Parts: sequence; C-alpha cells; structure tokens
Amino acid sequence: MDSEGFATHSQDLQIVSFRETVRRYVIEADSWRLRRSGELAESLAKPRVHFIYLHHVFDDEIAGFRAMLAEIQRSHTFVPYSEAVELVYAGTVARPTVCLSFDDGLLSTLKASRVMDELGISGCFFVCPAIVGEKKRSVVKRFALTRLGYPPMEVLDWSQCEDMMRRGHEIGSHTYSHPNMGDVSIEQAIDELQYSKEHLVRRLGKVEHFAWPSGRWANFGAQAAKAAFDLGYRSVSSAVRGCHMPRATPVLARQVCLRRDHVMGSWPLHHNMYFLARSVRRAAVHDYEWPRSWVPTILRESARRTTDHARIDVPIAGVTH
Repeated sequence: MDSEGFATHSQDLQIVSFRETVRRYVIEADSWRLRRSGELAESLAKPRVHFIYLHHVFDDEIAGFRAMLAEIQRSHTFVPYSEAVELVYAGTVARPTVCLSFDDGLLSTLKASRVMDELGISGCFFVCPAIVGEKKRSVVKRFALTRLGYPPMEVLDWSQCEDMMRRGHEIGSHTYSHPNMGDVSIEQAIDELQYSKEHLVRRLGKVEHFAWPSGRWANFGAQAAKAAFDLGYRSVSSAVRGCHMPRATPVLARQVCLRRDHVMGSWPLHHNMYFLARSVRRAAVHDYEWPRSWVPTILRESARRTTDHARIDVPIAGVTH
C-alpha cells in the first residue's frame, strides 16, 4: 500500500485465512492429479469458447500474466471479444477458443493491454463512466471502498480508453457507477444501463457489451437483463465460472448469459490452468442459459427506452462526469 492506502502490489489484496489456505491446498492437490493423469491437457484441448477475466495486473503480476497468456496460446486461439460472442451465439466453434476481459477500469490494466499487444491479443475492458478519469484520490478511495469492495487503485482516464481502442481493444459497460444491481430498483437499474451506454457512446463512439458488477446471480435480475438487451447491448456477461461448448443450432443473443472464469497474474500458472480445465470438465451444452425463472421476462422484447431519464444520483462526492 502507498501512504494513502492505495494498493500497488498484488500482496496488498491477498487474503490470509485458514479457509483460503485449505482452498489452495485442495486446488494444488486436484491440479496435480489432473496433470499427472493427462486429464488437464485433455480437457483444455476440447473445442469451446472460454471467456476469462481479471481486475488488475500490478507490476509484480506482469510476468505471471505474460506467462499465463503464452501458456494458453500453446493450445488455444485468442479471438477479440466481439468475435467470441458471435461464436457462442452461432454455436459452431471448432477449436479451443479464448478471449480476455477486465472489470472495473483500473489503471494497471493499461500495462496489461500492452503485454497483450505484444502477443497479438485483443480484449474488452469493462468500465464505469462515473469514475473514469477521476483524479481526486479521495473520490476514488470512497468509490473503491463503497462500490468495489476492495482497496483503492488508480483508474483509467478517457484518453487511455481511447488509446486502447485505437490499438484494437474494446471498451464495454460495467454500469455507470457499479451498484449491486440486485439491490436497486428496476428504474435505477435501467438508468445505470442507459446512462453508462449513452456516456460511453458519446465519449468513445460505441459500446456493444455489458458485464454486471460482481457477476453473481444475486447481483442481477431478469428485468435488468431484459433491459440491457432492450437498450441495445449485444451481450451480457456474468462472473459465473464456466465455458461455452459447441451446439448444433444457433441461439438468440438474449437467450445467452456469458460465463467467465476469473484468473490472476499472481496465482501460480497451474492454478489458472486448473480453473479453465475444471470449467471444461463441468461444462454442458446448455450452460449458456439464464436461470429458468428469468427466461420468460428476458425473452419478452419491447421497444427501446427513449424517454428522458433523471441523472443517476451517485452517492460519491466529487463525481461530476
């Protein structure tokens, strides 16, 4: 941590607990078993679309991040985010295919994007317009502690987002101000989706993809998912672990909730590969689906919302974008 409590190294975010120690021991043992039996390599060789995501890549994580990408490239093809989305919708993936994304719009991902450039990999960076370009550290700190739930880190600005787009990366929406979308009213949820999209289009020219904050089912809902598609987002991503296997028939965009596997540059390489293999081993053809009770609402298309909406009341002093 620096003198103002901003995280600057991966160890600043590490959790030290008995539960975490046991968890790592279990992962290590199961990873060793899969590697020794050949099941890990067998799983990773299966055709599919696999979305992986990170939040940060600190300087002390760069080497691990680079090694992870290089290792994945040995047996997989990286494709741009939009291409991966279309492959999932079509269902016709013929080889192990991966794409990369980042949540929250943290500054450390700018260096990650340059490592990706060196390896010929493009990704999607999901940002919250409310905090992009914020220079007041007190505001960033409050945003991190009240919205992100982890120690503060420097954030991207608009010129850096533009630079990444010029280099072939994509910028996606992560809501306007990173609320728990499962706790807000549907009116607030729609405002978060719409205001974020409008702001990103105005500043960057376009936005096609959305990933909801925290990414679990409890952090979202059927009406919010429907609203995202009604507002013109091409895809909606979760943080639910999993991957997308080939299918015999295509599906509509709003039928699909994208799964993403979380990885980290500070984790041992074989742990990251283990998580990918585990998702493949657990995968089923129907794993693209939304929770069954949500489906009727999501599939009920409606006209896009065109009425004026109130500016979102973000309870963070100093956010005036």
